[in-house]
Amino acid sequence: MQRVRFKGNEFETEHEAICSALFDKYGWRWERPKHPFDGWLPDFRLRGDTDVLVECKGGLEWDDVRNFRELQRYEDAVSGTDYEVLLIPRSPRNLKNRKGYDVSALGFLYDREVWSYAELGRWSGSVGFCHSANAWRDRMSGQNVNLSSGDGQRPDIELDWRSVTQAYRGKRISHFKESTDSEIEDWDTSDK
Repeated sequence: MQRVRFKGNEFETEHEAICSALFDKYGWRWERPKHPFDGWLPDFRLRGDTDVLVECKGGLEWDDVRNFRELQRYEDAVSGTDYEVLLIPRSPRNLKNRKGYDVSALGFLYDREVWSYAELGRWSGSVGFCHSANAWRDRMSGQNVNLSSGDGQRPDIELDWRSVTQAYRGKRISHFKESTDSEIEDWDTSDK
């Protein structure tokens, strides 16, 4: 497997590099763990109010997460700790949560023995995420979100994901065209 470099960091996959760009866009502090957790070495540790261990699975489709055999491994690794696990499959998406509300889902968050969507919100001007099954606390700021969607502004995760993907790949999409596929331009990638 060929490693990739982005902004002075080395990653196992392009998906990991793009996730790091998204974390930077949202102002989240992250690091690359150096020591395994019960035999599992997460891709990232997000440092917020709660430390969240992140696994980036770019080859995993959203519909296949329920049958993904590695979930038990992640659960076992954090058992008896205060850590939570964030699984980021192929690409984050906008969808409807279990109550039928529109949400921006970063991936799946494991907390209190339950996997649920990691719902993005903007609270006090900063983007964070909460567990959709028990959405009472932003994991980045610790703010009590009490099932609110934030300051009335839900980040558009699909747009943000495309933006950081383009930045990583050194491409820029013209927002003046009807389709984002119709006009992709090369641009300077000297910061890679």
